[in-house]
Amino acid sequence: MKPKVRYVLSRIVGLLLTLFAVFTFTFALTFAVPQDPARSVVGPKGTPEQIEIVREELGLNDPIPVQYVRYLGNVATADLGYSYAQRRPVVEIISERLPFTAALAAGAILFQIGVGVPIGLLAAARAGKTFDRVSLAGSLMVIALPGFWVGLVLLFLLAYTWPIFPLGGTGSFLSIVLPSITLGLAGAAWTSRIMRSEAYEFLRSDVVRGLRAKGMSPRRILLVHTLRAASGPVLTMLAIDLGYFLGGAVLIESVFSWPGIGLTSFQALRQNDIPLLMGCVIVGSVFILVLNLLADLIRLKVDPRVTI
Repeated sequence: MKPKVRYVLSRIVGLLLTLFAVFTFTFALTFAVPQDPARSVVGPKGTPEQIEIVREELGLNDPIPVQYVRYLGNVATADLGYSYAQRRPVVEIISERLPFTAALAAGAILFQIGVGVPIGLLAAARAGKTFDRVSLAGSLMVIALPGFWVGLVLLFLLAYTWPIFPLGGTGSFLSIVLPSITLGLAGAAWTSRIMRSEAYEFLRSDVVRGLRAKGMSPRRILLVHTLRAASGPVLTMLAIDLGYFLGGAVLIESVFSWPGIGLTSFQALRQNDIPLLMGCVIVGSVFILVLNLLADLIRLKVDPRVTI
């Protein structure tokens, strides 16, 4: 078996095992919550007889191994159960909220790439100079700031004090600008530092000396060869961030009242809606793991320095 095929198979097996661990964790979550799920369904005025009927309908009186096997079977067929609070299938709710989260994730990734990559390349090209020092200090400061605090400051300045953007919700295209910047700001700082580190090493390699000896312009070396050589780790980080964003950035979506998976999971937690919360956790985990795997495979193709 070829090394690349063996590597891909091993990564897929690892992904499936991790997903199995996530599914097991979410199943155990139902027993960690002190409130009876049947009580959540019938409401505070439900009688003991009604609660017992609901427990039978939900299979809560079955042995735990039976519930666990049934749960794994349901997840395997994309059946995530019914929301206690909304009285609808969890898959239906997540399907409605996912486009909003996807749009926000795309905006955050575009901001992260559009700001972080150029700053990192320029800092590497001007290593040790003023721009490099300023970009380092700025990135460290941005990384240290809590995301929700940045969002509140942006809302106060650009939506309340100077009403350029909406205060929240999804009323217009401008509604996505502030949450995208807030969500992608820390990632842009990390992207710039990783890009700077990788590009700095490549610019001082024998490969670049050979390209300069052939008369290639510094701009082409930086924008073509350096960008490609330094993109591997950045791609991996972007894939992880994209999976995290698609899983729902709880605090950011809550600050901006963005009706995505993050806000949905927060509402589910407040309402003790365990099936909906479990569904959000599962969806987020799948996105992170799958996109991380794809990023590693793309890195094998893009970066010739990566070997198995």
